[in-house]
Amino acid sequence: MALAKTSLSTIQSVVGIATTTIYTNSTNTKSYIKAFVLHNVGITTGIQAYCLLHQVPNVAGSIGTAGTTNQFFSQYLNAGETTFLEYPYPLTLTATNDTIVLRVLTANQRINVQILGDKDP
Repeated sequence: MALAKTSLSTIQSVVGIATTTIYTNSTNTKSYIKAFVLHNVGITTGIQAYCLLHQVPNVAGSIGTAGTTNQFFSQYLNAGETTFLEYPYPLTLTATNDTIVLRVLTANQRINVQILGDKDP
């Protein structure tokens, strides 16, 4: 195993109401996700943003759909609040087009997210 020793993602912004793929596993790659950092920028102060994360398996090699059967996280974040979701053992994506999806279900709230981990190219 020769890890790439690089970040899995830069900081990405998702403004609700939106469903956004924030990571897609590449061909012939194993991705090891260690943690997620989510921050509510607080476009509208005093409003909580409702965030959901999904690990979406591919469907016959194509990108699948986020739904209740692949959701693994949900939380309200206050304006200006940051949360850190860390795994004791990495979440592993092994198939091409396996994805991580962030859903922000509160209008006009910006969530910044970064995925921490590594990949084995």
